Amino acid sequence: MLNYVRYLKSDLYKLYHSSFFVIHLLIPTSGVAMLLLFAVISNSDTPAKLAAFCQFIAIAFPFIISMVCFMLVEQEAKAGHFQNILCLPGRKAVLLSKLTILLASGLFSVLLTSTSFSILFPLVSEAAEIPIGFYTLIPLVLWGSHLFLYCFHLLIAFRFGKNVGIGLGGLGSLLAALLYTGLGSGLWFVVPYGWGIHFSMYALQSLLGVIPSDLAEFRLGFVFSALFTCAIIVTLPVWFSRYNGNRASD
Repeated sequence: MLNYVRYLKSDLYKLYHSSFFVIHLLIPTSGVAMLLLFAVISNSDTPAKLAAFCQFIAIAFPFIISMVCFMLVEQEAKAGHFQNILCLPGRKAVLLSKLTILLASGLFSVLLTSTSFSILFPLVSEAAEIPIGFYTLIPLVLWGSHLFLYCFHLLIAFRFGKNVGIGLGGLGSLLAALLYTGLGSGLWFVVPYGWGIHFSMYALQSLLGVIPSDLAEFRLGFVFSALFTCAIIVTLPVWFSRYNGNRASD
């Protein structure tokens, strides 16, 4: 526990001098501005605008995750080509420290985005009624459905570096959009990049009192996401304990 606290303080200090935390403030701010602009110029009704919010965040999430995971790992590469963490006792505490920062920052950003949007949206959209659960349920679902990707992209960042990690994140965002179309029917629940957009839309429909037509796929998606997330939570520390600091060249 003492090692974990010490590593957490060290990671926070190193990231304080980077743009890591600035990005977690800048992206929600710019995202809310874009979504409010869409709300102003769009003739869609309130449910459609709220759906656009969920879809926009869910599609952007994979790319953002890949970017912040790379930034976190790059701090270790610059500090001595990973020798600092390779020589430390208790690698699991090192990994837990980094996951704590990633997950806490991600939760903060998505809560900031949803809260800011919920407060400002009624000011720019007439007769806008936002369900109270939109402030809490939607961001928690969006964040929770991307836990697997945080772990996965952290592994990718350590092993393969910038080009593969961020490239895969961009591809993941594209997949998230495609899996919400007819192309993803019967398939999305086994692809982690499709979980966020589908789960957040299910949550929104529930808040609006709409019964989803494909509950069977939702249940399958929940089962697969739980299994995949538990699996990577178990395997990531095992892999990290054997990590030797080598990664594919960028």
